[in-house]
Amino acid sequence: MGEPERKDAAMNVVMVGPKTFPPDIGGIETHVYEISKRLVSRGHHVTVIVPGTSCRRTEGAVEGVHVVKVPSLEDRRALKLSMIPSVMKELKRTRGCVVHAHDATGGFAAALASDNRRFVYTMHGLGFHRSDWPTPFRQGIRMMQTKALSSAAHVFCTDDLASTAAKKVREQVEVLSSGIDVSDFSGADTARPPEYPQGSFVVLYVGRLAKVKGVDVLLKAIESIPEREMEGLIFTFIGDGPMKADVQKAARTFSNIKFVGPIVHSRIAPYFRHANAFVLPSVSEGLPISLLEAMASGLPAIATDVGGVARQMDPKTISLVQPGDSAGLAHAILDIHSDKKKAEALGRGSRAFVAEHFSWDRVVQRIEEVYRGISSP
Repeated sequence: MGEPERKDAAMNVVMVGPKTFPPDIGGIETHVYEISKRLVSRGHHVTVIVPGTSCRRTEGAVEGVHVVKVPSLEDRRALKLSMIPSVMKELKRTRGCVVHAHDATGGFAAALASDNRRFVYTMHGLGFHRSDWPTPFRQGIRMMQTKALSSAAHVFCTDDLASTAAKKVREQVEVLSSGIDVSDFSGADTARPPEYPQGSFVVLYVGRLAKVKGVDVLLKAIESIPEREMEGLIFTFIGDGPMKADVQKAARTFSNIKFVGPIVHSRIAPYFRHANAFVLPSVSEGLPISLLEAMASGLPAIATDVGGVARQMDPKTISLVQPGDSAGLAHAILDIHSDKKKAEALGRGSRAFVAEHFSWDRVVQRIEEVYRGISSP
């Protein structure tokens, strides 16, 4: 991460949006964590508001970041909605702070309860795909996202597709992708995970276990691979979500499928380092951090031709298939499994591309510039 860059005046920043905060893992969670800890290293005070699992407000600290957990319901669809009143109450205590929201519900609460002149909103993809949310929820998310977009002093989008959608609400938006610290995923000096049998070719999936991530398509692709070509292949799933039971059932049925479950972020690197390929068959996607981490690890990556993946990746450094195409996905997996030279070339290219184009320090420097701009009298 390098030496922290000290600025002349510290700022108070409140982050709103993630479902949780590391050590728990997640795309938006990792994004907020990486930004927050770097802002702290630059001398700023950062508070992150997340939903808690109890009926009372709790506080703690993670690597210098002040974490406030507010009351919420544990149900997935009610979790973020139920925390809105508590988030608004917290924000009303933080007048004068920069408020940076990272999803529709957090953005909606911030738009209602914070000083909009000091409100920054990051749109992490579209956030309301029909395979992930039923109609009433999609309409509500769209409404809240529109409120956040129209109210914020500055809007970041993590990919071009989200930017195009955001521009239907406001003219000025800025594309700022997530970053990666390549050094965190270098080398193979850690123990091989126990879920990786010696001598196997490990195809890794890391992400939410949901249809919007194409988990059902991946399971169908695995089931379609002939037994004679399955020898040596191990498919490892890391994550949690509504399709958890489907993955567990598949793991009981097929010995080549290993279900690990959720992994805290501090323990995830060895699973990338010792894998042989990475797959992310999303139906809808921004630019997922798990893909950047896989590419930083030098893995040949297979992903779908959607969203930020299609628009911000060099097609020479990644294997792209069409969303929903289980046969094409199976073919791409077997192609990388059987062609060692191709796999190695993709891995080298992907690591070099990510190292050149994605950096957390660059992301944080730009965010800090925006914060200072909107904080000026």
